[in-house]
Amino acid sequence: MPAGLYHEQYRTDERIFQTWFVKGWLIAFLLACILFPLFSSKYMISIMIEAGIAIIACHGLNLLTGFTGQISLGHAAFMGVGAYTCSILIGQAGVPFIIALPAAGAMAALVGLIFGIPSLRLRGLYLAIATIAAQFII
Repeated sequence: MPAGLYHEQYRTDERIFQTWFVKGWLIAFLLACILFPLFSSKYMISIMIEAGIAIIACHGLNLLTGFTGQISLGHAAFMGVGAYTCSILIGQAGVPFIIALPAAGAMAALVGLIFGIPSLRLRGLYLAIATIAAQFII
């Protein structure tokens, strides 16, 4: 008797939520994320925020290395640009967080474009050299 998932079409194989089990666990995880701040201390919330930032950075790097096979050594520099922009906007300019966060993402994207457009045709070792140069410059 066969076990597992056997898809007959490519569309069903590429679905994000392939089973009700996965959908149920996702709903449970989202509920836990919503309820966690209500029942935890400020210290635990700050730890979870830092973990979330690291997860976002890892997913961005996973998109680059996992789907394209390219190596980026300057990934942290662009993340640092966004963090620095967000802290300047909130700390010194008095901008609300809900506005500062997308603005920080836009600034990191702009700096990424400044380095990315000249590096568009680079592959392999040359892209790694260009991204490490961006790391050093930033």
